[in-house]
Amino acid sequence: MTIDACGNSMLGHQVLLVDDEKMVLEVGKAILQRLGHKVITAESGEEALDQYVRHRESIGCVVLDLTMPGMDGQAAFKQLRTLSPKLPIIIASGLAADQVTRQFGDTQPSSVIQKPYQIADLSTKIQRILNGGS
Repeated sequence: MTIDACGNSMLGHQVLLVDDEKMVLEVGKAILQRLGHKVITAESGEEALDQYVRHRESIGCVVLDLTMPGMDGQAAFKQLRTLSPKLPIIIASGLAADQVTRQFGDTQPSSVIQKPYQIADLSTKIQRILNGGS
């Protein structure tokens, strides 16, 4: 049985990876693919919403950069949660996790991951989501 990054046991579910830096997208995509996941990428909050609407049925979760020009991660997070309140969203940031979670008030992300991504750290975050934790 194949399990995606968000714990879905159905085939075809994908991770939406969002970051405004091409290098981060490439590295993050490579890490997720190495962990066995299919990946859709977006370079902005606006593109993330676009991709989510187009691929809603196949996206199992989102790894979302917090700091981006235009629609930042916090605004994109709110829009994604409006579209799909239970969508697992991992916020990626260079800030400490407590600094990130303070920005989200009552509607918290599923998890926070420190940038730059480390394979072991990303894998651990995903496993926590798989097990229903954060």
